Amino acid sequence: MMWIIVITAAVFAAGGAAIYVIRSSRKAEMQKYYDAAYKMIKENCLNNAIRNQSVPAYGGLKVMVYLKWKDRQKQGFVFDPEHGIRIGRSPGENEICIRDGAVSGQHCVIFVSGGRLAVQDLNSANGTWIQRGFWKHAVETAEFLCSGDRLAVGTLKIQVTVFTFDMAYI
Repeated sequence: MMWIIVITAAVFAAGGAAIYVIRSSRKAEMQKYYDAAYKMIKENCLNNAIRNQSVPAYGGLKVMVYLKWKDRQKQGFVFDPEHGIRIGRSPGENEICIRDGAVSGQHCVIFVSGGRLAVQDLNSANGTWIQRGFWKHAVETAEFLCSGDRLAVGTLKIQVTVFTFDMAYI
């Protein structure tokens, strides 16, 4: 009887430790993309101030996106979708270049529409797909994206995290 209690306690302790590790790694990843957004926005603000010779008043929330995909390097990048994020195979024409025969030269674009993040397929040969939970469908017109969505572009699966950055910190 005593060994059952010991095993149960060990299982609960291991489960608690696993939950702690998962939450800590998610929090650390989130801090990384917020830091990257801060640096990117700050640099843009400084560039604008240098060009205009004045510092504009910044405030409000800015929609940002963290795109993460699992390839050999498990890469993730923060983007400001205000001017669009083009995804495709052609290096000079896209912000994200994917060397995959199933990806068109200009495959799709991620952009802000009405304060929300959206994706639109650019008449690619193999289409752009969204997986939201267990539901997977082709993108036919501009479609809003949510955090947790996965985009399928060619053979690459891209995890989408939408977040807002408080411009008052700039």
